[in-house]
Amino acid sequence: MQSKRESRKKIAPESLKTKRAREKLRKQWVAQDLLITRPALIDTIDKIHKWIASNASDRVPLKGKDIRLFDQNQNAATLSRRVERFAKELSQNLNISIATISCET
Repeated sequence: MQSKRESRKKIAPESLKTKRAREKLRKQWVAQDLLITRPALIDTIDKIHKWIASNASDRVPLKGKDIRLFDQNQNAATLSRRVERFAKELSQNLNISIATISCET
């Protein structure tokens, strides 16, 4: 039985291009992490609150409205031509197989 180390040795080494891309991503992540600071978060929260306050006049009151995410399949989508063709072929195949079964009995 092979150990994990032995199975890892069989994997081809990374190419130089892959190593460069990996290092570039690491540097980008480090740079992003340095931008996320407590003052930056507070500033962003303030900007969001100001945006919400400035757009409050455009908001729609929802207390008296019934909102549903889905229509519980009350309005089915139209079938594509491909699906219609597949359904027709399936129906014909089922009719043929039912007819052959009834003839055999």
